[in-house]
Amino acid sequence: MALVRDAYGRSAFDVRADLVEAHSRVWERIGLPGTWWGASERGAIARTVRAALCDTDPLAPWVAPSTDPGRLDAEPDLDPKVQDAVYRLTLHAATLTEDWYRQVLDDTAITPEQWVEIIEVVISVVCVDRFAEMIDAPAPAFPRPQTGEPSRVRPPARPARHHWVPVLHVEDATDEFAMYGPSPTLVPPVVRALTLVPSAKATLDELGSAQYIPHREMVDLNWTRGPLDRRQVELVAGRLSALRECFY
Repeated sequence: MALVRDAYGRSAFDVRADLVEAHSRVWERIGLPGTWWGASERGAIARTVRAALCDTDPLAPWVAPSTDPGRLDAEPDLDPKVQDAVYRLTLHAATLTEDWYRQVLDDTAITPEQWVEIIEVVISVVCVDRFAEMIDAPAPAFPRPQTGEPSRVRPPARPARHHWVPVLHVEDATDEFAMYGPSPTLVPPVVRALTLVPSAKATLDELGSAQYIPHREMVDLNWTRGPLDRRQVELVAGRLSALRECFY
């Protein structure tokens, strides 16, 4: 957990301990075997995300970075077309369509499970790197990849009308999947979207709880943490979602 703590420690700002811990935990997981990707592959995805974030003259969403020499370093553990998808997901998420997603799966032969895990790594790097930038701290070094095989744990997820990928349905939720946190009956579609991969849902919960609002506090409109009250938090969140052209 020292990688994030050391980087944030070089900022002039005091960062909440729970936020440092949440960022540290999701950061360390980048270097571990995931559910469907190995640690070296997760590291390659993470480096591609950072390269996209550091691109001072980003390509338009319809241009594939792999066709632009020198745009991205080649990653032996990652198909160039997967790199292209990671780049676009990082910088142009609002432009993605279901047709594009289906084409990515066809072109790369990755599975919906692997796609959801890509999203997990992307949101981890985006959250940490952008936060470091905002507090004028260096971006943390990536953890060293650890050996081991992906767990390949798959819940009984099924297709759903509001999602491109299979998700865990309320009637299929059992104690076996307590790793998802609150009961799926309390989980809105935007959060349920990542239930196909346990670690991805866990990462989203951890980041959301530290950066936004813990699930258990969602129903309390008077809940507060720090200088902003709940209504001010929602105002900022709503404005940011609009600017980012969030699907939901």
